[in-house]
Amino acid sequence: MKKKSQRGFTLIELIAVLVILGIVSVLGSMGLVEIARGYIFSKKNVSASGQTQVAMSRLVKEFSAIRSVTSATDTAITYTRTPGETHTVSWDAGSQSVKLDNDILIGNVQSFSLAYYNTYNGAAGAYSSSTTVIQWTLVIRGYDDTPLTFVDRVAI
Repeated sequence: MKKKSQRGFTLIELIAVLVILGIVSVLGSMGLVEIARGYIFSKKNVSASGQTQVAMSRLVKEFSAIRSVTSATDTAITYTRTPGETHTVSWDAGSQSVKLDNDILIGNVQSFSLAYYNTYNGAAGAYSSSTTVIQWTLVIRGYDDTPLTFVDRVAI
C-alpha cells in the first residue's frame, strides 16, 4: 500500500502557535506601553528641570551680587545688591513657590532651604557677618509628583 503524503498542520499545532503568538504579542505590547510612559515621564521632567535651571541661574546672579544681608533665615533672605536696592528671596509654603520681591520665581516647590557657611567646606550655621558661602536647596514636584532636587552654592 501506498502511504498518503501528510501535508499541513494538525489542529493542536495550530492552537499551540496561536497561544504562543498571543503571549508574545501581550508581552510586546506591555513593553511598548512602558516605553511610552517612560518617554512621557522624561519629557515632562525635562521641562520642569529646565524651568528650575532658569530659576537657579537667577538665584546665582542675585546671590553673587550681594553686598550686605539685612536678615537671613533657613527659608528667606533679605539683602542689598547696590546701595538703596533691597531684595528678598523667600519660599511661600502656601502657594508652594519661591519668590523674588513678591514675584514668583518658580512654582511647584515642595521645599526651599538656605544654608550659610563661614568656609566653603565648613559646617552650616546661622547667618553671621563672617558668612562667605550661601547654599540653597530647591525641591520641585516633577511629573507624577516625582521630587526633583537641585542644590547650588555661591560665594558672597
